[in-house]
Amino acid sequence: DWIKRRDNAFTLLNGDLMNCAGKDTAPELFEDLITPDTAYAQLRAMLMPIKDKILMITRGGHEEAIFRKVGADYMARLAYDLGDIPYKPNGGMVGMRLGAPSKVKKHYIFFVYATHGWGGARTIGAKVKKVQDLAMVADADCYVLSHDHTQNVHRLNILMPPITNITMKRPVYLGIQRRLMVNTGGFIKYSGYIQRKGYMPQDLGTPRIRMEIKADHANYHKDLHCSL
Repeated sequence: DWIKRRDNAFTLLNGDLMNCAGKDTAPELFEDLITPDTAYAQLRAMLMPIKDKILMITRGGHEEAIFRKVGADYMARLAYDLGDIPYKPNGGMVGMRLGAPSKVKKHYIFFVYATHGWGGARTIGAKVKKVQDLAMVADADCYVLSHDHTQNVHRLNILMPPITNITMKRPVYLGIQRRLMVNTGGFIKYSGYIQRKGYMPQDLGTPRIRMEIKADHANYHKDLHCSL
């Protein structure tokens, strides 16, 4: 509903949208009491009102379990049913094009790299380290990692060379580019295999990323923030 009510709100679907419980999976089959087809129908109905606001879909570990067993890719089906949304099962990059104020005929593109995630990190530091490693994989403004059931946001600031012509007649100032590292959360209450394995209870929900074009003296720049 929050996304649907706002014209400038969009989302990435970064996997684990279905539980996909089986007899030999971590999610409990006999507690789920729902077939994958029924779960998929419910998921599709829930997302249909915001189908035009979904930028990309990836495949999570839960959906991967079914895909590996029987070759059924529910996330590929979801991307098709919602209107051929870009589907990147192993992760991918999307760009958001924002225009500067009307006086300046210039556009800026924010690039976001997202993949579902991997491994079984338990400490905050280990979870943050994984999303930070993505900065060595792709050149983007924002990196999004899920899987670890923990919301977290931190920055990676790097020095950038000047974008204007370099001359020896005046000082050369390096700029600082902010890169945002985002660990997403979840929407399942503390129970089941998460509790049984001793994972930390999670905050329900997911971070919100804000992208804007702002003025700095006579120049415009990309402004990137995230809130939990």
